[in-house]
Amino acid sequence: MEALQSFLTKMGEDACFRQAYYANPNAVLAQSGLQGIYADAVMNQDSSALKALVGDDTIPFLLVNHGNKL
Repeated sequence: MEALQSFLTKMGEDACFRQAYYANPNAVLAQSGLQGIYADAVMNQDSSALKALVGDDTIPFLLVNHGNKL
């Protein structure tokens, strides 16, 4: 859960990190330590799963469309 929270925070604060994610989402997720259900929730832009995995639905986060889905 901590890696997911850090990832979402960094996506919201670091433009270079977002650019790297847009260019190669799988690599950035792996480098961030996200795998399994955590990586799936990000890649699928599943807000319900992200809220459940973060464990606190009061924490705002940004879902990023990496171009594979609309």
